[in-house]
Amino acid sequence: MSEEVVRVKNVGRTFVSGGKKDRKEFTALEKVSFEVGRGEFVSLLGPSGCGKSTLLKIISGLLPATSGSVEITESVNEKVPPFGFVFQDSVLLPWRTALDNALFPFEIMGNREKSDEKHVRELFALARLVGFEESYPRQLSGGMKQRVSIVRALSYNPPILLMDEPFGALDAITRDNLNNVLLEIWESTRKTVIFVTHSISEAVYLSDRIIVMGTKPGRVLKDMKVTLPRPRNEDTKLSPEFYAYVRELREMLK
Repeated sequence: MSEEVVRVKNVGRTFVSGGKKDRKEFTALEKVSFEVGRGEFVSLLGPSGCGKSTLLKIISGLLPATSGSVEITESVNEKVPPFGFVFQDSVLLPWRTALDNALFPFEIMGNREKSDEKHVRELFALARLVGFEESYPRQLSGGMKQRVSIVRALSYNPPILLMDEPFGALDAITRDNLNNVLLEIWESTRKTVIFVTHSISEAVYLSDRIIVMGTKPGRVLKDMKVTLPRPRNEDTKLSPEFYAYVRELREMLK
C-alpha cells in the first residue's frame, strides 16, 4: 500500500439518550481500525445501522469519537480543509447556478477572490457537465446535481474526498453511469477516496479495498483487497472475478 494518509485507530462511538433516570446508551461503533493509503479508493460497506456514515463523520471531524483516534497525515494549508465531502443529497443552493454552487466553498473559507474558476471548469468537463455551468439546480436531473456536488467538493483541490452514499437515491441506470463518471474523475485526479455504500456490486466495481462492517455494534469484519484490473468498465461486471467478490461479500453479510 502507498503512504498512509488516514489512520483510524480503535475508534468507538456511543450515543446517549434520556435523562438520569432513563439514561440509555447505544454503541454505534466499537474498536474500528484501518488505514487508507494516498490515492486509494476505499469503500465502507455494510448494512444500514452498522455505523458507516457515523464513521465517515468522525473521520472528517464533524463528529467526535467516544474512544480511539483518527490521524490525518496529509500536509495541507491551514486555511483549507483536507476533505471534500459529498453527501447523500446534493444540497445545492437553489438560487445559485451550478458554477456558483461549485465555487461556494471559496466563499465559506473567506477567499472567493482566490477561487480557481479555470480548475473548476476543468472539473465540469471531467464530470460531463460542460454547457450546464449557468444552469440552476431546478434545471438539472438528480444525477447532474450529484455531479455538481462532486465538483464542488473538489473545487478547492482537497487531498481527500469523503462520499456518504452519494448515489443511493438514484435509479439503477443513473447510478451505474455516475459510477463510471466517478472512476474517470478519480483516475484523472488520483484523490484519496473513502466511499460509503450498502451496495456490494458498487463497492467491488469502484474500490481498491473494501472495509466490510457488521452491526450491533458497528465493527470491521474484513479488510478486503480488490485486485480487479483498472481501468474498469461495464465489461468488468461480467467477469468471473467480479462475481467471485460479490458472492464472497454476500455470504459474509448474510
